[in-house]
Parts: sequence; C-alpha cells; structure tokens
Amino acid sequence: MERSATRITIAAATRQRPRMLSDLLQSLQALDVPQGADISFVFVENDSSLKIEPEVDAFYKRTGWPAVAVLEPNLGISHARNKAIEVALASGSDWLAFVDDDEQVRHDWLRILWAGARDAGANLAGGPVLPVAPVTGCSDDETEVLSYYERAAAVNDARKVAAMEAGRRFDLETNNWIVDLHAVEEAGLRFDPECGLSGGEDTDFSRRAHKAGLTLAWVPNAIVHEEVPNERLSASYIADRVRAQSITKFQMMLAEKPGTAKVSACVQIVAKGLSGVLRIVLSPILGRYSYFRGVRSIGIAQGFWAGLRGEGQARYTQVTGD
Repeated sequence: MERSATRITIAAATRQRPRMLSDLLQSLQALDVPQGADISFVFVENDSSLKIEPEVDAFYKRTGWPAVAVLEPNLGISHARNKAIEVALASGSDWLAFVDDDEQVRHDWLRILWAGARDAGANLAGGPVLPVAPVTGCSDDETEVLSYYERAAAVNDARKVAAMEAGRRFDLETNNWIVDLHAVEEAGLRFDPECGLSGGEDTDFSRRAHKAGLTLAWVPNAIVHEEVPNERLSASYIADRVRAQSITKFQMMLAEKPGTAKVSACVQIVAKGLSGVLRIVLSPILGRYSYFRGVRSIGIAQGFWAGLRGEGQARYTQVTGD
C-alpha cells in the first residue's frame, strides 16, 4: 500500500558539546512540520560512549516526534554522517536533513528547505548558515572576526545564488542540507572516511553527487544560525581552518585530475600568497575585512603547500564550544 506521507529524518552529529546540543534541541522542537510529511530525528554521538540519550529521550517526550540517539565510536565526521544515513534508510525515510550541533534552526527552516528542493527538482539542497555571537559574549577583537564571518557568509550565499541561476556547479555543506535518500541509494553515495578528521567530506560528497547526476539546489530563505565559540574568533583560527580545508581540497584535486593537480596547487600557492600579503598591507585603508581575507588567502596558500608535501590534517579531533 502506498504511503500517504513523505518521511523526513532530521539528523545531527555531536561530540562533547552538551550545552550546544541542548540549544539545538530547543530550536528543533518548534519546527513547522511540512504539509504531507512525517518527521523523525537521529542524533549520532561520535565518541567512545553514548551520553546524549537522556537529552534525546526528553526531546521525544516534549515533542512526540520519534527521536533516537545512536553511538558511532569510530572517530570522524564522515563515520557519524554515514551512521545517520544508515539509520534513516533502515527506518524507511525518503529524505534526510542535516544540521550541526552548534546551530539553531528557525521554525520554518525544514518547510522552506524541503519545498525549495522540490520546487527546483533537486535531489540535494542546502541553505545559508548565519554566524551569531557566543553566549559568553565577545571582546572587541572577537567582534571584528565575527563581523568578518557575517560578511563572508553573505558573500557565500550570493555566490551560490548566482551559480544556481547560471547553471554552474556549486558545493553544498552539510550544516544546512537535505538529500533524497532514494537518489543516495541509487548512486551508492556515502561520506568518504578519508575526510573524516580533516573536514571537507561534505564538499567531496557534493561533488560526487553532482558527478553521479544528482541535481543540486540552493535555498536562500532556509536559514539556520551557528553559534561561533570564542575559540574560533581569531585570525589564527581563520588561517588554521582554511589551511586544513585546502589540504583536503588538494587531495580531491589529486583524485579528480592527478595530471594537473600539482601545477594547479602551485598556481594557488603563488596567487593566494601574493593576494593575501597585498590584502593585509592594504587593510589600514580597506578595513578589517580586507585583513581577515588576507589571512585566509595566506592560509589557503599554506594548505596547498602542506598538501604538496604530503601532510594530512586532523582538525575534527579538536572540539571547540561546549
């Protein structure tokens, strides 16, 4: 017998951030249920033992929506996300949405995201993540970094809107993301465990999904908010994070185009290194956004250089936030 409702699973991976997970759950309990859909939840704890079960059980009792806490002891965000896929498939879900454990969703987030995906005829869709200040507050220096993140998020949103309108490929991050599980199964897609500790697993998934024929969409009104911990509000964190991302990007380039990857990396090292220095030098005139963009560009150059030397990255092992 044909089901009357589409089943959507909302998932989040979490690791050693109980307060942030609690805030996420508080926001999720106010979700609008999309018309024609049934929703359920999967929370994957990526740690040595399962500690979030009482919090998830309390969420179920408050909302009445099916919610499970599952353990993924193999450290790595790819393992955690793949566990969520397996649980969602086993439950018979049709769609899977991801958010991060340091985020909070708007009540209309899921309704808009799913509608945007369907309206675009897409199998995979994403939306903006807007950074917000930590609950502990910010120093003046940290406020400047937060302002940079806010502007960078707006630029990223505009670029994805333009790419979608022009029919160009763009990458989707799993911090605000929904996918048709039937398309995932048909294409045999999973997150690559090799990216599990370095990050970039969502970019890799997005590119393989596009290559497999899935249609991607950007839904600019499907907004979530990300609390940025104080530990991330520094120039050094900007550089370290993009360095790790660039190492992973170089590894993707090697896999996709082994003949030209090293030459492309050398071009990036020179171009980003020079532009980074120039942005920093001109920042007294152009402002702090130029300075942080310069720091980011230099971090990209360092990441490609590290990739050429065969370095790896294990950024996921370092937990920021609470």
